[in-house]
Amino acid sequence: MKNIEQILKEFGVEVDEATLANINKAVADNYRTVTDYGKQVSKYNALVTEKASIETQLADANALVDKFKDVDVEGLKAEVADYKKRAEDAEANAAAQIRERDQRDYLKAEFDKLGITSPRIRKSLMADIMDEKDGLKWKDGAFYGLSDYLAAENEKDHFYTTEEEQEEGKEQEESTKKVPTFTTPSKDGTDAPKKKEIKRFF
Repeated sequence: MKNIEQILKEFGVEVDEATLANINKAVADNYRTVTDYGKQVSKYNALVTEKASIETQLADANALVDKFKDVDVEGLKAEVADYKKRAEDAEANAAAQIRERDQRDYLKAEFDKLGITSPRIRKSLMADIMDEKDGLKWKDGAFYGLSDYLAAENEKDHFYTTEEEQEEGKEQEESTKKVPTFTTPSKDGTDAPKKKEIKRFF
């Protein structure tokens, strides 16, 4: 690229050093080189591209806003809260059902150990023991104070049997007598049947 001095010489224009310096300064103040122009064009093109990108993003954002402009935000919040509560309630209900099943299984096993066979008494005891407000405390898979509670109930004569239950018991006892029993040799050599003692509350 030619500078101003070369261009003047090509056209046969000669100037002294002082004038040439002033011309160079004036050209520098008022004109830019092709390189400078190219840089400015590149910057301009980059700005145009960035502007187009921003406009696209803005259009997308406006389209999204338009899509949800009719959505009931408060209603949506209420639905989410309701769904969350129903999920929490379902989880709590499932946990309560599992806990109740474990409690019933535990009490059935304890009643079997103690020989409490009356369905009526077992049902009544379960209701009292498992009562969330006045029942026994359930922790680590057991009811705390169950033995003391049952002993106290037994002393109050709460484990009585009805006439109907007594009749059923007699019938069961009669049918048991008809079942053959197997014996084992006793210490004195006789074949006496072994009996297992069961503590009964009635």
